Amino acid sequence: MTKPPIQRILAFVELADAEPNIDYAVSLSKQLDAEIILFAVIDTPAMVRLIGSRDERPKGPLTDAVVRDAQKILQRYVDLAAQDGVRARGHAIVSEEVPEQILKEAMLQHVDLIVVHSHGRSGFLKALFGSTVEEVLAAAPCPVLVARA
Repeated sequence: MTKPPIQRILAFVELADAEPNIDYAVSLSKQLDAEIILFAVIDTPAMVRLIGSRDERPKGPLTDAVVRDAQKILQRYVDLAAQDGVRARGHAIVSEEVPEQILKEAMLQHVDLIVVHSHGRSGFLKALFGSTVEEVLAAAPCPVLVARA
């Protein structure tokens, strides 16, 4: 039994160290002739939540500015991917629930593959920060490719 080809890839992007991660995901998309969706979840720091509102998604000038900046970064990578012949789009959201938002986006976009990057934390750091990768792996609606960041 053959699996259908991978047509749509969701690449979770951590904007702080995005370039190598995006380059890898875009290269994979090109090889597979698949569309890539670059997706960033901006985890709101406590101060932004306090400055914003008490809603589930903080609002306000600071939050809006952070999202606009993230969109600009993603758009730059979308444009570079397009120059390389890759169908690409991207967007960013604000949420404290990073793994849940990755999974939600994967289902909404009907992706065939999720690409995430692992920093390889273990022990105390893993306990302190949790593991987005592990949560995505456990509940993903499609295969997940974990690349070392």
